[in-house]
Amino acid sequence: MKILIVDDDPAIRLLLFTVFGEEHDVSVLCDGHNAVSVLSDPNHQFDVVILDLKMPRLSGEMVLEFLSGWQNIKTKFIIVSGFYDEAQHFKYPNLVATLSKPFNIKELVSLVESTVQSGAATASS
Repeated sequence: MKILIVDDDPAIRLLLFTVFGEEHDVSVLCDGHNAVSVLSDPNHQFDVVILDLKMPRLSGEMVLEFLSGWQNIKTKFIIVSGFYDEAQHFKYPNLVATLSKPFNIKELVSLVESTVQSGAATASS
């Protein structure tokens, strides 16, 4: 599975890279501007993006807004944010979940795994 982690906090990036990096192909970015640049490539093949909401340059919300008009994007998004109350009301295509910081790492791992498995089941149907 290919996972993209987008968070401006280096400690969160390192934690998530450590958790997912053993079993998955993981890339990390520090802001939304870089995320849009990477996700704009139709060959990126990321299955899941774990996205912080509030970041410099371009917020996670703006990333979702920018990509929401793309009909062919199959990548699933999970928001992990300290602004949970704000984020839980978002209705964007491919946004599958929102977790508040601090988050339970086992819950996030389970969520990522189930997101990819349900996507694979849908794709093979």
